[in-house]
Amino acid sequence: MWYRIFLLVFAANLFIACEAAQKQDLGKDFYKSIGAQIREERLQKGISQQDLADAVGVTQNGLSLIEDGLATPIHTKLIAIQNYLDVKFKFNGKYATIEEYLEGKN
Repeated sequence: MWYRIFLLVFAANLFIACEAAQKQDLGKDFYKSIGAQIREERLQKGISQQDLADAVGVTQNGLSLIEDGLATPIHTKLIAIQNYLDVKFKFNGKYATIEEYLEGKN
Protein backbone atom coordinates (compact mmCIF):
# COMPACT_ATOMS: atom_id res chain seq x y z
CA MET A 1 0.00 0.00 0.00
CA TRP A 2 2.72 2.50 0.98
CA TYR A 3 4.62 1.54 -2.14
CA ARG A 4 1.66 2.55 -4.33
CA ILE A 5 1.28 5.85 -2.51
CA PHE A 6 5.00 6.51 -2.92
CA LEU A 7 4.79 5.80 -6.67
CA LEU A 8 1.75 8.04 -7.03
CA VAL A 9 3.46 10.94 -5.21
CA PHE A 10 6.67 10.37 -7.17
CA ALA A 11 4.82 10.40 -10.49
CA ALA A 12 2.95 13.57 -9.55
CA ASN A 13 6.19 15.34 -8.62
CA LEU A 14 7.82 14.20 -11.84
CA PHE A 15 4.91 15.55 -13.84
CA ILE A 16 5.07 18.90 -12.05
CA ALA A 17 8.83 19.12 -12.63
CA CYS A 18 8.39 18.41 -16.34
CA GLU A 19 5.73 21.11 -16.62
CA ALA A 20 8.03 23.63 -14.89
CA ALA A 21 10.90 22.74 -17.20
CA GLN A 22 8.71 23.32 -20.25
CA LYS A 23 7.70 26.77 -18.99
CA GLN A 24 11.37 27.80 -18.85
CA ASP A 25 11.81 27.03 -22.56
CA LEU A 26 12.94 30.35 -23.92
CA GLY A 27 11.77 29.90 -27.50
CA LYS A 28 13.06 30.75 -30.94
CA ASP A 29 12.77 34.52 -30.53
CA PHE A 30 15.05 34.48 -27.48
CA TYR A 31 17.78 32.55 -29.28
CA LYS A 32 17.51 34.64 -32.45
CA SER A 33 17.83 37.84 -30.42
CA ILE A 34 20.77 36.57 -28.38
CA GLY A 35 22.48 35.20 -31.48
CA ALA A 36 22.21 38.52 -33.31
CA GLN A 37 23.58 40.38 -30.28
CA ILE A 38 26.48 37.93 -29.97
CA ARG A 39 27.38 38.39 -33.65
CA GLU A 40 27.15 42.18 -33.36
CA GLU A 41 29.36 42.31 -30.26
CA ARG A 42 31.87 39.86 -31.71
CA LEU A 43 32.20 41.87 -34.92
CA GLN A 44 32.46 45.20 -33.06
CA LYS A 45 35.32 43.78 -31.00
CA GLY A 46 37.06 42.31 -34.06
CA ILE A 47 36.90 38.73 -32.80
CA SER A 48 36.65 35.93 -35.33
CA GLN A 49 34.05 33.21 -34.99
CA GLN A 50 36.84 30.65 -34.64
CA ASP A 51 38.55 32.57 -31.84
CA LEU A 52 35.31 32.98 -29.87
CA ALA A 53 34.34 29.36 -30.48
CA ASP A 54 37.73 28.14 -29.25
CA ALA A 55 37.54 30.36 -26.18
CA VAL A 56 34.15 29.07 -25.05
CA GLY A 57 34.48 25.45 -26.09
CA VAL A 58 32.18 25.13 -29.08
CA THR A 59 32.90 24.47 -32.73
CA GLN A 60 32.97 27.31 -35.23
CA ASN A 61 29.95 25.75 -36.93
CA GLY A 62 28.18 25.57 -33.57
CA LEU A 63 28.87 29.24 -32.92
CA SER A 64 27.57 30.09 -36.38
CA LEU A 65 24.31 28.27 -35.57
CA ILE A 66 24.06 30.13 -32.25
CA GLU A 67 24.56 33.48 -33.97
CA ASP A 68 21.91 32.58 -36.56
CA GLY A 69 19.49 31.66 -33.78
CA LEU A 70 19.24 28.09 -35.08
CA ALA A 71 20.82 26.40 -32.06
CA THR A 72 19.57 26.23 -28.50
CA PRO A 73 22.79 26.09 -26.52
CA ILE A 74 22.91 25.26 -22.86
CA HIS A 75 22.89 28.36 -20.70
CA THR A 76 26.46 27.79 -19.51
CA LYS A 77 27.69 28.26 -23.09
CA LEU A 78 25.73 31.50 -23.42
CA ILE A 79 27.20 32.67 -20.12
CA ALA A 80 30.71 31.75 -21.31
CA ILE A 81 30.16 33.77 -24.50
CA GLN A 82 28.77 36.67 -22.48
CA ASN A 83 31.78 36.62 -20.15
CA TYR A 84 34.31 36.37 -22.97
CA LEU A 85 32.72 39.29 -24.82
CA ASP A 86 32.25 41.17 -21.51
CA VAL A 87 28.77 42.23 -22.46
CA LYS A 88 25.20 42.43 -21.18
CA PHE A 89 22.38 41.56 -23.55
CA LYS A 90 19.26 43.55 -24.31
CA PHE A 91 16.05 41.87 -23.12
CA ASN A 92 12.74 43.67 -23.44
CA GLY A 93 14.49 47.03 -23.76
CA LYS A 94 16.76 46.54 -20.73
CA TYR A 95 20.33 45.30 -20.49
CA ALA A 96 21.05 42.32 -18.28
CA THR A 97 23.25 39.29 -17.97
CA ILE A 98 21.92 35.89 -18.95
CA GLU A 99 21.84 34.97 -15.27
CA GLU A 100 19.79 38.05 -14.36
CA TYR A 101 17.35 37.37 -17.18
CA LEU A 102 16.89 33.71 -16.24
CA GLU A 103 16.33 34.65 -12.59
CA GLY A 104 13.64 37.08 -13.66
CA LYS A 105 15.50 40.20 -12.55
CA ASN A 106 14.98 41.87 -15.89
